[in-house]
Amino acid sequence: MAPSPHPHWLLRSRLKMRQILLLATLGDLGNLRRAAAQLGMTQPAATKLLHELESAMGVSLFERSRRGMTPTLYGDAMIRHARGLLADLDAARDELDALAAGAAGTLTVGTMTSTSSELVPRAVAALLERHPGVRVSLVEGVHDMLMAALARGELDLVLGRVMGGAAMDDLDLELLYEDEFLVVCGSRHPLLKAREIRLADLTDQRWILPHASAPLRQRLDILFMEQAGARPRHAVESVSLLTNLALLQESATLAVMPADIVRQFSGTGLVRALPVSLPGLFGPVALITRAERRRSPVVEAFIDDLRRLAARSDRRLPQTTGRRRAR
Repeated sequence: MAPSPHPHWLLRSRLKMRQILLLATLGDLGNLRRAAAQLGMTQPAATKLLHELESAMGVSLFERSRRGMTPTLYGDAMIRHARGLLADLDAARDELDALAAGAAGTLTVGTMTSTSSELVPRAVAALLERHPGVRVSLVEGVHDMLMAALARGELDLVLGRVMGGAAMDDLDLELLYEDEFLVVCGSRHPLLKAREIRLADLTDQRWILPHASAPLRQRLDILFMEQAGARPRHAVESVSLLTNLALLQESATLAVMPADIVRQFSGTGLVRALPVSLPGLFGPVALITRAERRRSPVVEAFIDDLRRLAARSDRRLPQTTGRRRAR
């Protein structure tokens, strides 16, 4: 079918909730018969719903074959939006339940380990001090998991590091600050006696590093290759903060951590920073939200707290501040 866009009001008048459910289920299963069965409808009824939707949109959403149904470029876009609509409805239901239970609203924040140590707890505390009835949910995870949850509408926002090389279509970024990375060890590591250490001297040390696909790991590998001509030979791959802290105490191991975390745990003696230069290894910390999604007053209040606390800190500010669309 040739694209034939319709006015928004016409599309809205013809779009049915069962079509939205069918799109999301087809995206998961790739089979019309199984999708219809899961939704409790007959296959002819599902076929009719899909044909009506394609007619309303003026494009083909799926390619049919003996193996099943494969989304077209238009189908991928519609499935993404269908999942977002369903997630928004779930969020609306959760917010209504919270309001009925006496809460003043809901807030669901995604954080990465390296950003949940200082700024997020302080912002949550500030929000709850002014709005004690807000129901707050914090979800910690790795970058890809959080971005997928945000795109599905399961999170209101994510506070995370943006290291480059990450796909973040249809999201808005607001850089809050940049934090440097430091080489750290436990309190009994022999290298603590050294006054100056070159990165080139550390390739034979035991390391705790992010997974090879992580942007931070890739940038660190490049830095090692530039300064030492080789990458670390012995590395445990882990992004678990608690596990990494324990490993640093139990063995003569090195790790790379954001200064945020080092500041928090160095006072307890769990980690010690080593005098190792990591030129250019900074991690921009960004507020990440879904583009063009209306925010609730609670979410806006929390974002204001994040901005205020980030501005008051002594962290390194980005050279270019402000908001931009990630595409």
